[in-house]
Amino acid sequence: MLLELALLIQQARAQTEEIPMLPASPAVSTPAPTPTPTPASPPPKVDVPRSSSMISITKVVGEVGDHFVTSREVKINSAIEQAIEKKPASPDSGYVIFSGTERLFPGEVTRVLDEWAIYFEARSLGSTQIQKSEIARAIAIVEERWSGSQAFKDLEVGSTELRDMVERKLAAKEFEKLKSDPALSPVSDEEALSYYKKNRLRFGSLPFSNFQDNIKAFLVKTQVEKRLGEWHEVLRRKYKTRNFIAG
Repeated sequence: MLLELALLIQQARAQTEEIPMLPASPAVSTPAPTPTPTPASPPPKVDVPRSSSMISITKVVGEVGDHFVTSREVKINSAIEQAIEKKPASPDSGYVIFSGTERLFPGEVTRVLDEWAIYFEARSLGSTQIQKSEIARAIAIVEERWSGSQAFKDLEVGSTELRDMVERKLAAKEFEKLKSDPALSPVSDEEALSYYKKNRLRFGSLPFSNFQDNIKAFLVKTQVEKRLGEWHEVLRRKYKTRNFIAG
């Protein structure tokens, strides 16, 4: 029995020595948990005020000097002109805010270009001073004329913009008056008589004395218009005016 027990112990030891020892697993270091970054707070939302009215679509329609004229400017200028002069844009349509597609619109562009050229010329000669009271009175007329017009409201004319346009228009008109002074275009009795004789059939059998004053007034007006037309052409060349939509 003791011998058998000794043999069993010896066999158990031998089996233990034959079992291969598995290499110890390398220690795996568990990475420290990465803290989840706190998302940055979004910038505060700023509400940009938007106009409730229709956004005016505009395009460049002309050039004069270093200034580009837009269709929107032409529409505003026409509205000011109608109000100040108390004269509708068209006898047929009455007081209107142009849309930009009308047959008359290219002519309105030319009006604005000429007005700018006259203003530039007046400014170069230091002749652009207009009384503040006159400007304020004109602005009031414009605002009253178009107070109920949605079309004018859609143009979104600011107070400073309106003042600048009114002041420029008044300055240009005042300077043009100097060029259209009838005293600069005198007509003699001899010139009036010559016109009477050349157009004798128009006056029938009545004597020259019946028409002398009317003939002289007509000739003065004709000469003023001619001189202004020639002056406008000079300014157009000088300030390189271009009407992009003229036919």
